[in-house]
Amino acid sequence: MALYESLLRPLLFRIDPERVHHLALRGCEWVGRFPSLCRFAAWGLSYRDPRLEQTIAGIHFANPLGLAAGFDKNGHAIETLGAFGFGHVEIGSVSAYPSQGNPPPRLFRLPQDQGIIVHYGVPNEGAEAVAQRLRTKRCPVPLGINLVKTNDAGRPTTDEEVLGDYSAAFAQLQSCGSYISLNMSCPNSANDRNFFDDLSKAHALLQRLMGLAPQVPVFLKLKPTQDKTVLRDIVAMADEFPFVAGFGINLPAGKPQELKVTLPRAALEKMPGAVAGRPVEALINANLKLLYEAIGPQSRYALMAAGGVFTAEDAYRKIRLGASLVQLYTAMVYHGPGVVKQILRGLVVLLERDGFENVSAAVGADQVGA
Repeated sequence: MALYESLLRPLLFRIDPERVHHLALRGCEWVGRFPSLCRFAAWGLSYRDPRLEQTIAGIHFANPLGLAAGFDKNGHAIETLGAFGFGHVEIGSVSAYPSQGNPPPRLFRLPQDQGIIVHYGVPNEGAEAVAQRLRTKRCPVPLGINLVKTNDAGRPTTDEEVLGDYSAAFAQLQSCGSYISLNMSCPNSANDRNFFDDLSKAHALLQRLMGLAPQVPVFLKLKPTQDKTVLRDIVAMADEFPFVAGFGINLPAGKPQELKVTLPRAALEKMPGAVAGRPVEALINANLKLLYEAIGPQSRYALMAAGGVFTAEDAYRKIRLGASLVQLYTAMVYHGPGVVKQILRGLVVLLERDGFENVSAAVGADQVGA
């Protein structure tokens, strides 16, 4: 991490963020062609401890820390990313049809706040191309596939077409991963971010997926909300569908006032997109607390939480609030892949400090009696 932060990051931060993203992804893809290089990466970057292991929805996770969707949108580099020490890797978002996404510039850094602003608009190669690629690759850790509706102004967005878009992508990709995550509130696709505010539409989608005989667990990635009634209604809806294994929380759209930023608001508003990283940590944690209260401590559901995970303490806070799985992305931008091992080592220290036998025992610890 010190080498990355002192030498590599200053050089990379002189280059356009999207260009750096592209170069990093292509570099990981190249490394993935050589199993010996992946094994070397795993040797240097992985950290194993049985206290970090969990089995969730029938999937064994070596540790609770995963790579969030957004870095590898099309599954090009899963061999290498799976060697970085993560307990799981999530790719996407992938839609039924290819999409170019939003015009650039569409990725911005907030170095003073350890954040980024993402305005990609879910560019991806489409479900068929991604499925074909994944059939030729092997991810060494559980692989999640994040699905979203195609972001294309030329495609109408009637209810039937939206549901059909998700269903088509699901049918193509469900056999290619360990779980599917349904992105139900993409903050950078303006025409679609509020579609599932009407829960009858979410219910209709799950009915569609039920007809496809889901082979893997499904997680619903929800729009951030602090409305307890809405969260309870979502959980009650999911109760009807046994293939729903849990929930995640998406980035908030735009620039909500709850963001913790030092950058002046006028400058922040000039950069389109959703803020990720340290500025959203408090907002996501508040939503996570309410979502765990909605599912209850004995629930069959598991929660995934991303947003502001840079240290072991950050990940542990989310676990104690109810997250069984924690994801990061922005921390890689600022600290490199070595941050994964550092967080996992720190989690074991924190579990020992608080007397937890394993990470599962710590899930929701701050919510007991809430």
